[in-house]
Amino acid sequence: MLRAVIPAEGLSEVLARDNSKYVGRSFPNMKRIGPECTVIEVLPGEERAGWRIGFYVVSKGPIEFEGNLIDQVPIPRN
Repeated sequence: MLRAVIPAEGLSEVLARDNSKYVGRSFPNMKRIGPECTVIEVLPGEERAGWRIGFYVVSKGPIEFEGNLIDQVPIPRN
């Protein structure tokens, strides 16, 4: 399991390239989405034009999706 907190602005670039699907306000059932996917939650206050509060599923597994994050989203140094 990969858990990351990413600003919606950074995530928009990654999701624009990937096949993402809005699945509602409840965490999706694993039988419905399959084992090789990434689930993303948009919280209240994070919605932007085109984004809705709730969960999105990306058809890439966490490792492949993480690779896209590293390429697209700047990671601040501590």
